[in-house]
Amino acid sequence: MPEGFALDDDGFVRTTCEPLMDTFPVADVHNIGYDAASCGTGTCETSCPDAHANSDWGGAHHGIDVFAYQGAPLVAVADGEVRRVGVVSATSGLRVRIRDACGWEYYYGHLDQAFVQPGDIVRAGDLIGTMGRTGTASTHLHFNVSPEGAYYDDIDPFPLLQATSGSACDDGPVVEPEGPEEDDSPPTCGTIGGTTWLEADDTLWSCDGRFVLVMQQDGNLVLYMDEVPLWHSGTHGHPGSRAVMQGDGNLVVYGASGAPLWHAGTHGHPGARLDVQDDGNLVITGAQGGVLWHSGTWGH
Repeated sequence: MPEGFALDDDGFVRTTCEPLMDTFPVADVHNIGYDAASCGTGTCETSCPDAHANSDWGGAHHGIDVFAYQGAPLVAVADGEVRRVGVVSATSGLRVRIRDACGWEYYYGHLDQAFVQPGDIVRAGDLIGTMGRTGTASTHLHFNVSPEGAYYDDIDPFPLLQATSGSACDDGPVVEPEGPEEDDSPPTCGTIGGTTWLEADDTLWSCDGRFVLVMQQDGNLVLYMDEVPLWHSGTHGHPGSRAVMQGDGNLVVYGASGAPLWHAGTHGHPGARLDVQDDGNLVITGAQGGVLWHSGTWGH
C-alpha cells in the first residue's frame, strides 16, 4: 500500500494519504478476480465474503474484475465526490469515478445504469449504479484505484477489495421490513410513502395519467410513458418480486425469497415519499423536502 503524499514540484500525481475505501463496491454476493477454478464454467461462483478471491490485476489490465450478476447494486466505497460519469470509449462502457478526500479515485466500469452525476457528494454505501456489461461481453465490474484519477498509474486494489468483502454481507443500506405498516397520510395521486408495497401488476400513476410505474410479473420495476419504458430497476428474471417504499425512506425491490435485488440507497430518511411526477421523473423526496434520488427521466 503506498504511503500518502501530495503533488510534487514536477507535477507528478500524488495523494495526501492512503485510500479511504472501507466498503465493498458490490452490495451483494460476488467473486473478486477472474480465475479458471471458480469462473471456468462461464458463470463465476459467488459468495460473501468471497471464498474465491484473487487478483487479476497487472500488465495491461489496470484494475480487478468483480463478478456478480446483471443489475447487482454498486455502491460508493468511500465518502467522496463523483468526478465523472459517462462513456469514454467503446470498451469502457458506462463508467463512474469517485474521488475521496485524500485524492484517490475509484473507477467503476461497464455499468448498466448510473444513478449519480458529476459533483454529487456520496457517502460510503450509497447506491451509485448497477452492474452491467456495457463495453464488454460479460457482466462484471471493472474496478480501478488510482491517485488523482491517473488511471494507468493505478495500484493493485486486491488488498482493499479483500479487506472490505465482508461489508457486502451486512444488511447495509437495505433493511427487510417486518410487514406493511399503515400509512395514515391522505391519498395523493402519483405518491406513496410510509411502508407501501407494490406486488406483481400493481401500478402507480402520475397525476396527469401519462406515466405509470409498474411492478411487472417478471420482477422488473419499470416506469412507462405511453407503453415506452423510460427507466427500470434491472431486476427482470425474478418472478414473484415486489417493490417496497420502506418506512426508512428506501425504495427496494425484493425477490420472492425476500433477498434484496435493487435499492435506491435512500435509507436513513424516514418520512420520505416516492413520486411519479408529471414531467416523467420518478423521484424520492425527503420529509423536509430535497431530492434524495431520481430516475433522471424528467423533461417529458
